[in-house]
Amino acid sequence: MTKEDERSCLRGLANGNKQAFEWLFLTWHPRVVDFFMRVLADEDTAYDYAQDIFYDIWVQRKKFSEVESFSAYLFRMAKFRLFNHFDKQSVRNKFVDAKSFADASSFVSMEQSLFADEMEEQIWKTVNKMPAKRRKIFVMSRMQGYSNDEIAKELGISKRTVENHITSALAELREIVAVIIFLCVICLNFYLI
Repeated sequence: MTKEDERSCLRGLANGNKQAFEWLFLTWHPRVVDFFMRVLADEDTAYDYAQDIFYDIWVQRKKFSEVESFSAYLFRMAKFRLFNHFDKQSVRNKFVDAKSFADASSFVSMEQSLFADEMEEQIWKTVNKMPAKRRKIFVMSRMQGYSNDEIAKELGISKRTVENHITSALAELREIVAVIIFLCVICLNFYLI
């Protein structure tokens, strides 16, 4: 497919043409799954993440009339999805490390799972309590894979403003995660005494 054919297909996608979307999906979905498989080595997760990306592409289809390179955009979305995956994994790993002194009993495994769920719930509660503009910018950046430039253009604000909102959002989240880990360690010590 030539560059002009691709741009024509992206304009069709932006206008809601399902055949254009289907062509992009059939052409690129296997490549995205392969990309995730090489990094994650988990077929189910790779397929889920690829599906999520193409769902986001359909939801955000109107902006694709301006995209110069679909493959670059697509793999940037995949890269951000991996960042989010590893961010979540990092939070879970930090929690496990904080409890590594504890006995590896089934109780601890159950507690780890409950804690991870609770932490995720608290993170979303924190995100939902953010001022509307900060929440929107954070979700666009961390959940939808938009770059800071794209967010600034879409919302009609400066890139610096976008960066300030993301920095503030991350500071709020770090604060709540630190408190949750601290409280969990205290509770575990209480249970293990």
